[in-house]
Amino acid sequence: MSQQPMSLSRLLVEKSSYLRNPNERDRIFAKGKKIEVVYVIVSKGIPLFRTEGAGDVTTIDIIPRGVAREGSTAYVSVPAILPEKIQAKLRRRMLEVLRSRFNNEVREHVKKYKKLGFSRLGEDGSWNCFIMPPSGEGETDLGMCGFCPSCNILGAVITKSENNYAKTSYGIKSRVVHDIAFATVPYEKCVVELTHNKVSEGISYTGRSLYEEPHIMPGVVFIGKLAMYDVTEREAKLVLHSLATISRMGGGETKYGSVQVIIVGLRAGDRETVSSYDIARHVIEKTGGALVEPETVVKEIVNYIRGKGFDVVIDEQKGIDSLDTVVAISDEELAKLWGEDNYFYSENVVAHIARAEKKTVGGEEEEKKEKKSKGRGKEEVQ
Repeated sequence: MSQQPMSLSRLLVEKSSYLRNPNERDRIFAKGKKIEVVYVIVSKGIPLFRTEGAGDVTTIDIIPRGVAREGSTAYVSVPAILPEKIQAKLRRRMLEVLRSRFNNEVREHVKKYKKLGFSRLGEDGSWNCFIMPPSGEGETDLGMCGFCPSCNILGAVITKSENNYAKTSYGIKSRVVHDIAFATVPYEKCVVELTHNKVSEGISYTGRSLYEEPHIMPGVVFIGKLAMYDVTEREAKLVLHSLATISRMGGGETKYGSVQVIIVGLRAGDRETVSSYDIARHVIEKTGGALVEPETVVKEIVNYIRGKGFDVVIDEQKGIDSLDTVVAISDEELAKLWGEDNYFYSENVVAHIARAEKKTVGGEEEEKKEKKSKGRGKEEVQ
């Protein structure tokens, strides 16, 4: 019999001691407040999860529990989604949310960031932040603003192009960290080779457009885990909302990549306690690596993480099509996020940059001038 699940919004309120205060002094310094989130990505189409290009699906070998005890060194080679792929998709989705909910109240908050030296915003409070990979080696991303909630939560690099106070590069470390998302089925049982082609009009021919691609089959479950470090309640809501509303992933996602993301459970504490690897090994041991229905995998995940002290936020007896773990975040909460949580964080970042610049090459002379100027001021007063 399943236990009554708790809503994510209510759970965040109950775990408030592991969330940071929005206007807390020195918020950029870690206090070890961690919230672990276990989720699944269920293939609903025929997604392409690859790293090396056409013809390759990312796979990782796992030795299930119990195999070594039986005197075998057999391993299971399962498809996997790498952390950077998940982070990139989470960032894109978060930016979509921030852009779609950008209103006049947020615009007024954005104007204040000009006082902190940020340059990638308009005088009227207009804003955009986007992913644009650098064109040369050693360059930073060309599209990120360096101050929005996405940059402050998921990380960014601030240079003189983003902030007038920065003379060198400063990295904002991501406060969301990811594990690899492991499938629980061997490659040979969940990947299918499909032929694609494009036929010309008039005279039928395909040329070089006839090719094969390995696709993940529908119904395959990938087990993911992320941890949020030192976030506020509104920041946590934005992360969870963005994660749960991802509906497409992988190469050629507009054609193939339909997925469902389900948040399964959450645990707050001062350290991370489980990994997606631990959970995947448990599920493979229980299912024997068979391609079972997604609901069976979810039930095994619930059994495992509940025993590790996680609060489960779904009813595992329901079908996956009935599970909705989207965390609501209102326009009012997003406006306050821009105006309070995020602004104070950026203020801390800029203050730290200003301190660092005085200690780096080029900053010493300014510090001497400042001290000299203060000294003259004292003499005049006397």
